[in-house]
Amino acid sequence: MKNFLRILYILFFIIAGMWVIFHPAKTETNLLRAVDSNNFSDELIVKLSGRYSSKINVLVEASSPEKASQTAEEFLASVDKNSFDIQAFDFAKILSTYKKYNNNLLANSTAKLLEDKKYDEVTAEAYNRLLDPFSVMLVPLNEDPFMLFEDYLKSLGGNNTESIEYNGKYYQVLSLEVNNELSLSPDVINSKIKTLTDLQAELSNQDVQIYLTGTPIHSYYASSRSMVEINIICVLSSLFILGICYFYFRNLKLLLPIAISLGGGILAGYLLCAILFSSIHVLTFVFSTTLIGICIDYSLHYFIERDLAKIFKSLTVSMITTVSAFGILLFSGVELLKQIAVFTMTGLFTVYLMVVLFYPLLKLDLNPGKINFCVNNNFKKIFLVIVLLVSLGGLCCFKFNDDIRNLYVPSKKLMYAEKLFAQTTGGSVKTSFAVISGNNMQEILEKEETITRHLESQDYQALSKFIPSIKKQKRNFELRKELYKNELNKFGEFLTPAEKQKLLSAKPQKDFIEYTDLPVTAEFLPAKNTSIMVLYDIKDPSIITKNGGQFVDVTKSVTDRIKHCRISCVKMLLPIFLILYVLLSCIYKPKTALKIITPSVMAAIFSVCLVSLTGQEINLFHILAVFLIIGFGLDYSVFRASGIKSSSDAVLLSCLTSIFSFLLLAFTSFKLISSLGFILSAGLAVSYLGSLLFDYKKEKAL
Repeated sequence: MKNFLRILYILFFIIAGMWVIFHPAKTETNLLRAVDSNNFSDELIVKLSGRYSSKINVLVEASSPEKASQTAEEFLASVDKNSFDIQAFDFAKILSTYKKYNNNLLANSTAKLLEDKKYDEVTAEAYNRLLDPFSVMLVPLNEDPFMLFEDYLKSLGGNNTESIEYNGKYYQVLSLEVNNELSLSPDVINSKIKTLTDLQAELSNQDVQIYLTGTPIHSYYASSRSMVEINIICVLSSLFILGICYFYFRNLKLLLPIAISLGGGILAGYLLCAILFSSIHVLTFVFSTTLIGICIDYSLHYFIERDLAKIFKSLTVSMITTVSAFGILLFSGVELLKQIAVFTMTGLFTVYLMVVLFYPLLKLDLNPGKINFCVNNNFKKIFLVIVLLVSLGGLCCFKFNDDIRNLYVPSKKLMYAEKLFAQTTGGSVKTSFAVISGNNMQEILEKEETITRHLESQDYQALSKFIPSIKKQKRNFELRKELYKNELNKFGEFLTPAEKQKLLSAKPQKDFIEYTDLPVTAEFLPAKNTSIMVLYDIKDPSIITKNGGQFVDVTKSVTDRIKHCRISCVKMLLPIFLILYVLLSCIYKPKTALKIITPSVMAAIFSVCLVSLTGQEINLFHILAVFLIIGFGLDYSVFRASGIKSSSDAVLLSCLTSIFSFLLLAFTSFKLISSLGFILSAGLAVSYLGSLLFDYKKEKAL
């Protein structure tokens, strides 16, 4: 029977591995993808979030405008155009299209003045443009005497080609965007961004400094530093485990089966997730691979006892309770939690089978030592008082914070670059969006124009700003003709009578500028029959909703969804403990079940309250860490309840290896990882010490 199960075990890896090779799952890094509900609204928010999380701002600082412009040109010339798109509206390419329809185009402010018949103000502005030595006549005066076409182009804005002067220095601003295909691979993105940082170092000198800002830059530096730190931690943790194995077992051969079992668990979890989900979120790997560290307990217990029959029940109960604890996450309705559940349950069960099916085949000459570690009643009392005081103190200053920015603190260099970019460009304004839907493009454009009339002087970008609706183009032509009738004769003294008559008798064009005529449309059309407007520091969001649009604040939406995910996790905790208690009560007596589960409850409460007591606000990832603490803590109590003398050594060794590894994580620079390391090391310590409070030997299993 065991040989048959071993064959099935191996076949699972072969079949699942072949499936994943031909149907690979991509890695997802967008946090919203982990917590969205896959409806249209959430999908749109993900796209809007991704639109601005893929932008890279390049700020060139120099002692003169010439050096700033020259360096900016050198930088752009060296950028890989296949990896990064240069974001700018190239008016030179679309100017000919605008010229063709110039009689249908008016700046919104000018159109409003003409509708109010404030011809004197329009004429005064026309005089200013006419007398301005820097004005460029893009259309001959005999075709556009009031220079309304130039007025329209200025209202569109666009990339500032002139240097910005700030605090005695000159700046050029460039904007790049990570290519959509490239953004699917975090590893490739990091390699491409490294080329930008190398170019940054190459072009920077005493006279010129280049600053890079934006989400991809922060992700690159954060991941690079984290990888270096985690590699160091892995080396130190491995050395620690090597030391324990050598001094306790006097043999290092057992490290190979331990490594194979853990690797098999991680691989099995990945394979099943790749089969069940189209993409696997990076946070699934972070949490699930950490939890599979529980499995080292199984190996240590086997190698210390070396009699599977004696520890089989404890191993099985430990596996069942931990798998059950995570199984409830499958009903959470949150994508990330479902993936963590599948990954973890599969990994744990796979390692369990490895120990049960294959470890008995090993012939290792081990001579385990003996650790004498016990606690007296005074220690127990002091421990309980500390746990109680910390828990009560933490509850008094308990606060939640669901802002994802709270999990990451950039380096001083990056913080300075972001601050300088905001000061020189005014980039610190709050950006939000209006989502406009309609049966066709003309309906969408007309809705946008209704909204923009209420925005007054507030800044925005929208498709209708570049391509007016046909209805508005017709109206613009009529307003222009009314202006000519009232003001042309006295204003256009430089025109011949024939030129005046031609303007006054002009007839409307038969065709109009359409959204397909200009390349700017892709910026504003995320889906069919849907457009987005980019709003800056909008004062009254109800303007959008009252006029048929949907207002979207991406930052608030991200916060709301993280909050929803955090609340879902909290709601799962009580059912998990109840299910575990019922399950353990079916295996042991109810009193024993209560003793087994109590250390995990104590550890969960203590660790979260300790985080709160140290002045930190509780977030989603602290709550997720509680699930890890439950998984580890139950193992300690279950194995102690087995009554096997050697189990105490195995529990202590597995606890020491886990706490040491997580304590090292607490010293990393990435706040998310360091906060996880802190809460996990504290929780595991309390789980282990809590398991020492009870005498399980007096209780017999049912």
